[in-house]
Amino acid sequence: MQAHGFQVEDRLFRLPRQSLEAQSPVFKDMFAFPPPPGVDIEGSSDEHPIVLPDVVTVEDFKRLIKVLLPTSYYGTRLPKGDHDGWISVLKLSRMWQMEELHRAALNHLKYSAVRKGAVEKLALALELEIEHWIMPGVNELARRSQPISIEDAQILGLETALKVAAVRESLISESLRLRAGSKDAFTPFITKIFNLPVPEVSEVIDPLASLGMS
Repeated sequence: MQAHGFQVEDRLFRLPRQSLEAQSPVFKDMFAFPPPPGVDIEGSSDEHPIVLPDVVTVEDFKRLIKVLLPTSYYGTRLPKGDHDGWISVLKLSRMWQMEELHRAALNHLKYSAVRKGAVEKLALALELEIEHWIMPGVNELARRSQPISIEDAQILGLETALKVAAVRESLISESLRLRAGSKDAFTPFITKIFNLPVPEVSEVIDPLASLGMS
């Protein structure tokens, strides 16, 4: 297999071109584009590597390689429970349109299994388009007793923080929030405020009915 050199931060990697072409149309197009006459092909040697963007870290790239080339020099297959690793795979596979790896990463990232706080998970959901994390993330923040803090807003961004605050205030008072025994009590409000797909009719929850108040 023909190997190409990649520079990530201050580290050089050599990877088979065919593996990248098979997974990513971005790399396929890159390799198909001929260089100008007299110019060395990027990646053809360690002296002329393909320099990846600054947003790609060595750690993220090594994690991607463990999924792309699980028996490579860079380590064994990424464990199913390595959630930080699969977040790295999700990030890079999304950037380079690696659909198969993107689906695999999403399948390994179940909301309840990832050991991160609700604020961080919601921020990741919005940044990386993890759609199945948005509803549980907002729901968890809406149901907690602590209000949205300045620190939360710095992580989520002002617009998202205000939307979460609007969901929290959708049930009339603090006493209703604490009495919301059903995890679905906020579902209609989250759906509306975050412009999510409307649930099937049978799934629509009357929030006051779930509290025994309709």
